[in-house]
Amino acid sequence: MSMDYTWFYVEANIVSIIIFLMMFLREVRSVGHQSKQVIFINIILAHIMYFLSDIGWALILGGYLPKNYFFVALFNILNAVILSVLTGFWFVYVELSQGEKYIKRFKIRLCILSPVVLSALIMVVLFVFFPKTVLNDDSTLTLTYYILFLSVPVIFIIISAVRSFKRAFKQENYAVRVPYLASAVYPVILSVFGIAQTLWLTIPMFCFGCTIMMLYVYITSLNDQVSIDELTKLNNRTQLKKYIAGDVPKQSSDRHDRYVLMIDLNKFKHINDQYGHVEGDFALKRAADALKISCSGSSIKTFIARYGGDEFIIIAKTENEQLVRDLCCSIKENLIRLNNESGAEYELTACIGYAGYSGDIAGFQAALSKADEALYKEKAVR
Repeated sequence: MSMDYTWFYVEANIVSIIIFLMMFLREVRSVGHQSKQVIFINIILAHIMYFLSDIGWALILGGYLPKNYFFVALFNILNAVILSVLTGFWFVYVELSQGEKYIKRFKIRLCILSPVVLSALIMVVLFVFFPKTVLNDDSTLTLTYYILFLSVPVIFIIISAVRSFKRAFKQENYAVRVPYLASAVYPVILSVFGIAQTLWLTIPMFCFGCTIMMLYVYITSLNDQVSIDELTKLNNRTQLKKYIAGDVPKQSSDRHDRYVLMIDLNKFKHINDQYGHVEGDFALKRAADALKISCSGSSIKTFIARYGGDEFIIIAKTENEQLVRDLCCSIKENLIRLNNESGAEYELTACIGYAGYSGDIAGFQAALSKADEALYKEKAVR
């Protein structure tokens, strides 16, 4: 590696480190760290450590550090261990952020991350006691090293990508498809940049790829925090307002080509009082799942939001009122089915009111009032 390329490589990694430090400082200053946020902070630190180690290896290749056994072994062990740690933490983060309950147990996490520890021990043992298996006489790396270097990260990358893709296209994950796809694409893109890095050693492809993709994941995560309801994973009221404001048609029309659906759970206060707020939260999640499944199974383009408490809103883009009626029936049927499948001791049903509008904001407010009125008329006859 020539002097010019060495310093370009080092400078690129330093810029990436600065960007990751900015993310790190924002995360550690935030209040109330959840498990997934702690893991995300560890992922950021792992990236920083990898970039620092990569700088060391670049300085060796550029002749600024001696290419002796100690430095070659040190930086290549660090690269292998840190990459395994990074991908292992990423897998745990994805599972936590996508609501998998098993991963919340500390012992399970230790079991999942055990291959990271094992590969690190194997790498240290080989470099210390069997150096010829990982290093050639000219201090270049052997095929054995590269196999060990990639084995654990590749396993974590493939599993996390496949599981994220599968979840993204499940009916009940209809409203959170974009962040799930971002989690699936991130490790795949990094693998592409990693392969490119091995082909063009003088170009810091991996640090570029890591920084670009992590910024994308980070921005997606921040957007979710302000637009997604944490409990139900539906759009929140703020996002609903943004959607309505951005959905105004270019030309005014009196034609009703949209419908507002107001959904309210029946006897929800009784569920909270009788079975506790934790069970009430489970009921809200089942209601949200019923909405997602019904909307994803419909031919209508829809926008779903939690309006507040046990109230939900759907914006359905259609002129066909019969399709809206069919959607209402589907929601009620799916809600009863999901509740029965959960084994809940209580009945969970909903009333729905709807009204058409032409897409303008004033029309939405009027339709919302009519839908609310229709909703309570249905409640009154129950």
